[in-house]
Amino acid sequence: MPFSLFTSPNPSAGSDPFPYTLKVNPRAKSARLKMTPHGGLVVVVPPRFDKKQIALLLQHHEPWIKKIQAKFDAHRQPSLALSENGLPSSISFPEFAESWSVTYTHGGSGEVELKEKPGSTLFVSGEVADTALTQKLLSAWLKKRAQVHLLPALEKLSAAHDFSYASATVRLQHSRWGSCSSRRSITLNSKLLFLPEHLVRYIMVHELCHTVHMNHSRAFWSLVHQHDPLCQSNNREMKTAWKYVPAWLGQGS
Repeated sequence: MPFSLFTSPNPSAGSDPFPYTLKVNPRAKSARLKMTPHGGLVVVVPPRFDKKQIALLLQHHEPWIKKIQAKFDAHRQPSLALSENGLPSSISFPEFAESWSVTYTHGGSGEVELKEKPGSTLFVSGEVADTALTQKLLSAWLKKRAQVHLLPALEKLSAAHDFSYASATVRLQHSRWGSCSSRRSITLNSKLLFLPEHLVRYIMVHELCHTVHMNHSRAFWSLVHQHDPLCQSNNREMKTAWKYVPAWLGQGS
């Protein structure tokens, strides 16, 4: 197992100046910080690191943390309206001309249920006050919508450019937009549903080219450019593509 994952306590109730996720990585030689748009602050430490030192580490790097947070806030698009429990009141996939309104009904059953209703409405009922559980259910629904939209689009693009792949699936991933295994199995991030069409296409072309070159060699990039002449600008734009993804999705998994 490459690392262990923990979430810090509520910072307002403890001594840590910022909320963070702690990753214990046996390959780490020292503590380091990294920041992700929706996942937030991540502290990576070696197995025997004294966790009492984390608060001091965060205080020491406070200017850097605030600077990166401000940068993310500046690039992030305005959020859609949220319900009282911090979950979305609507979910839209602009490039696929699809928009859903979301209603929540508290039932206190200890479980959460989601149903699609006429008029593109999602009806979520049960223990909706459990934000994490409700978010998990919405994420599972999102994966199904991604299967409906992304997989056929990949198949169509593959056929149009004479590529072939063994299989394709979708996942709600934290950092990768897509991947291709040595067995030519392609995985696409469900969050691609929220991105503009040219960026979705770029990611698909990128992974399809990996079915030919399992590396980022000159030959690989030449092939990408052959099928996407704007690949360089698209690649640069992908560095801030997270701004299209609604914050309620969090890190994903």
